[in-house]
Amino acid sequence: MEVAEYEREQIAADLRSALADTGLTQEAFARLLGTSRPRLSAYLSGRTIPSAALYQRALRTAAGLKSSRLHGWMTPDRTIDEINESLADGNEEWAFKLALQARDQLAYMLQNNDPGSDAWLRRSHEVSDPRFETLLAALVEHEFEQHNSPRIPEWTRRLTLRTPWLHPNLRRGAAWTRKHTPDWLSTRGIYISEHDLLTA
Repeated sequence: MEVAEYEREQIAADLRSALADTGLTQEAFARLLGTSRPRLSAYLSGRTIPSAALYQRALRTAAGLKSSRLHGWMTPDRTIDEINESLADGNEEWAFKLALQARDQLAYMLQNNDPGSDAWLRRSHEVSDPRFETLLAALVEHEFEQHNSPRIPEWTRRLTLRTPWLHPNLRRGAAWTRKHTPDWLSTRGIYISEHDLLTA
């Protein structure tokens, strides 16, 4: 199908506007979209027309990041960076709290149809510790499923720990924690009680 010159110019203008909304560099935005900086540059100039999927992804991601920035919401990469910093400092408890804080904000966004939730569909960073990487993926996937979202972030799928991780309730102990861990978390090899998921 031929693309008219005015359509080509509009697509390029939309993508330039999207880039501005993200507050990211071309390289960072390209990485987040799953493409290269030279390829994104070609899209931005209008030399190359992106696929419909990438075009929609760019606009959706940009809208999500813009809303998150305006409201102070956490985003996947920001959350991951802060978790990694806490882990590097040896503060696993704060890393755990950050994961739950991000979960709570995502739940609010999904409940209120805030476009900031779309920022959670893409990420370009990973948590350095497999336990927290898997925990964050499980929390995010569960929130999208709980709110019957038609879109589930691909990065949250298929992450399961080879060695189970038990985060026991300090008062009730390991056995109680295992018994009261929700199925959607235990299937990932993580054992944290429903109570601790709510009150951390």
